[in-house]
Amino acid sequence: MGRDLVYVVHPEPTVAAKLSGGLEAADYDVVGMSTVREAEAITGSRQFVIPDAILTPLGDVESGDSVLITLFQSNPLMEQIPLVIVASSEKDERRRALRMGLLSTIFPPYDGEEVVLTTKLAIEKHRSDQLLFGSLEQLSVPDLLQTAEAGRRTGTITFQHNGKKGRVWLRDGFVIDAEVEDDSRGEEAVYSIAMWTTGTFEANFGEVEIDERFQIQPSSLLLEAMRRFDEESASTMPIPTLEAVDTEVLDLSLVLLNVVAGYAINHLNPALIYQRFENVREKLCDEHPQLAAFRVTDEGTVTLKDDNRLEVDEEELAIAVGLLVTSVFKELDAALAWRFTPQRLAKLVAPWREELDLHGFMEGFDVEEQDEAADEESHDASGIGGKPVPVGCLVLDGEGIIEAYSAFGPRIGRVESSVVVGRALSEVFPSGLASISDRLMGRLVEGAGETEGLAIGREVMRAGHQEHVVRMAVVRKASNAGFVISVNRLRDQRRSLSPEIERDPVSGSLHDGKVDRLLVANEDFLQAFEGLFAKSLRHRHHELLQRFGKKWGLRHAMRLEHVVQRDYRMTLREMESQMALELMSSSVGVFGLGRFDADFSYRDSGVIIIRHWASPFPGIFESSAGGACSILSGFHAAILSYLAGRHLAAREVKCARKPGDPCVFVIATEDRLTKLLVETPGSADHDLLQEIIQAETGRAS
Repeated sequence: MGRDLVYVVHPEPTVAAKLSGGLEAADYDVVGMSTVREAEAITGSRQFVIPDAILTPLGDVESGDSVLITLFQSNPLMEQIPLVIVASSEKDERRRALRMGLLSTIFPPYDGEEVVLTTKLAIEKHRSDQLLFGSLEQLSVPDLLQTAEAGRRTGTITFQHNGKKGRVWLRDGFVIDAEVEDDSRGEEAVYSIAMWTTGTFEANFGEVEIDERFQIQPSSLLLEAMRRFDEESASTMPIPTLEAVDTEVLDLSLVLLNVVAGYAINHLNPALIYQRFENVREKLCDEHPQLAAFRVTDEGTVTLKDDNRLEVDEEELAIAVGLLVTSVFKELDAALAWRFTPQRLAKLVAPWREELDLHGFMEGFDVEEQDEAADEESHDASGIGGKPVPVGCLVLDGEGIIEAYSAFGPRIGRVESSVVVGRALSEVFPSGLASISDRLMGRLVEGAGETEGLAIGREVMRAGHQEHVVRMAVVRKASNAGFVISVNRLRDQRRSLSPEIERDPVSGSLHDGKVDRLLVANEDFLQAFEGLFAKSLRHRHHELLQRFGKKWGLRHAMRLEHVVQRDYRMTLREMESQMALELMSSSVGVFGLGRFDADFSYRDSGVIIIRHWASPFPGIFESSAGGACSILSGFHAAILSYLAGRHLAAREVKCARKPGDPCVFVIATEDRLTKLLVETPGSADHDLLQEIIQAETGRAS
């Protein structure tokens, strides 16, 4: 569970600071406010979280117009949060508080230990004695679940509605299971409960003893519930019967669009995929109205619109879809370098290349499939239960046999196309995924609320020591004779750049407060690591450490990319460059690597200067002509290459001689760097490097 959150409400800054200081020292999260305006700003924020306790003067409780009343009015659950009265020197304040049923009171001089103990007891008593409860007319199911998500709550919420009883179990703000008694279980239960507008709820926040069926953000489940509700509420036209020649082109269109969308989910938040796809589609629709036949969902999947008569020329449709795909790839390549190249697109569509060329989809697209470097995020475990998972896009015929397969990572085990094609899903999927796929396809065939031919499911599955969240999106073909299935391994959205280190003395392990295990690389470890390279591989010592740093830097940039997409709804490359660099600098600091800044004053000469303060390596590694920070050279080259979208190299030109001095790195292309470092006295490049070194030496002194 996360740390308890306490609101400190007090008009006197000195008192508020003393109360907050004692609580923060005891590892509580504290939010302070002193005016109604501040309270309105906090409760109106998208990040507003229900606290575990509120510290407030008695006067605020008795007043009809106060900060506390503003908090109460912001959310019905606020009225059930335990109050700790911050008494003044008035003797009768405790008596007045007792008359109001308020048992927790602290008195001047507000001893830190007393404040913490009183607050802790108030929270524990509230959790043991009282459930949060209320009416769904006051607080809707979506509002309640989103409040639990924002507060990273763990617990059980029980709902009563028209004689039905439902439960939703949460852990750290994620839904892990749900049920409607005698009706449904899992995601389907959440979709049903989300539509309940009358009845009551009881929220019991605390540890839950239940196995995780899945792990999904409430907001994602609610979006799907709303989408289903909109579909069921809207009047729909019957699906037209199409000629075979038409459906062949439409089926290929769905395949092509979902191969691209499914691959993009590996690298982009689904909301960003929806945004990019829709932006491009809308721009092209004026000249290519055929594209109005398709719908891009907020899950990043493409389906056919039910209300479209689909009376389009098949040749024009093929050209329009091909243009949409190549245009989307170009836009995504600008947002995320190296992942959306023409060569990657050619590789993705290779299984259907003959049919696509025959119908004119790839007109003007002359890039051939090429081998590419391995994806840094690919995972070559043995699979789930010893069975690899075909992560990628699979196309099934009317008999349920896989007729084509395009693979994309991150993988769960290695899967060759020859092993997949020509078989049923039950032969290539682990049993758990096979049953999910059968259920999703059955839902589409039966038309269970899926009026636009889409069904999505997720499952948490274990492979060795790792857990994988597998997402499966099933789209029915236009011909109704088969399905297009996208299978993705999703990243865990709880990953953070700011570890809250937690120690488990029983297992002897450290964790970051989220999902990742931590390892302390102390001086002994680092010296042994570096010593291996220095002695065994003396002539390639710095080169290999730089290569290690590049691998590390690229993985760290990807981790930061996930956080930026989640929190800022854009990619790192789309951020203002200085802001992106500041985020990167602060992100390395939480791992004990120091901090850095970038100097672009030599950009016209093709050079960037990095100054890195408090590097741990000069005090551990032996400094040589190549400096002590070869790992950081590779690290900086990787993260700046990621931002620039082209391969850069780095060299340390000045290593910190004493604490407080920065290590200085020169970043440029490999060719440019070679020219700078070649000792040719009198050359312009040699003079430039000497100018940089002298300037940095003078800056340090």
